[in-house]
Amino acid sequence: MFKVPDLTTKNTTEFKPSHDAIGFVPELIQFIHDNKKLTTYRFGKKYDHFQVGDVVTIQNSSTGENEGEVRITAKRETTFKDLPLTNPTHEAYEDKDHQRKVLSGYYAYIGREIQDTDLFLTFDFELVEI
Repeated sequence: MFKVPDLTTKNTTEFKPSHDAIGFVPELIQFIHDNKKLTTYRFGKKYDHFQVGDVVTIQNSSTGENEGEVRITAKRETTFKDLPLTNPTHEAYEDKDHQRKVLSGYYAYIGREIQDTDLFLTFDFELVEI
């Protein structure tokens, strides 16, 4: 298990990656390269067009730089209240309030705190060697 970094990004504007990419905050990209982070939680349906088997580019949401590729291995819908606090393939949160604070920072551009009923897509993936 690995923990959420002490300092996390606050996105006051929405990063809009290319159609075949998912944006990741800079502090999480090394976890992907180290094969620790193999799951991502995504607010809303922005990435709903991705399906299992798709190869997706990782883009740094601060710089826009491509940081590698992943293949989606699973996709599911859930709500914030049902997101796990710990998952061996996702950074761990201290508690639900901590999770809400971190995700509310990543999605600060929506102008409100994440709510229990907010929809999230969960993607599992594997790193594609370049």
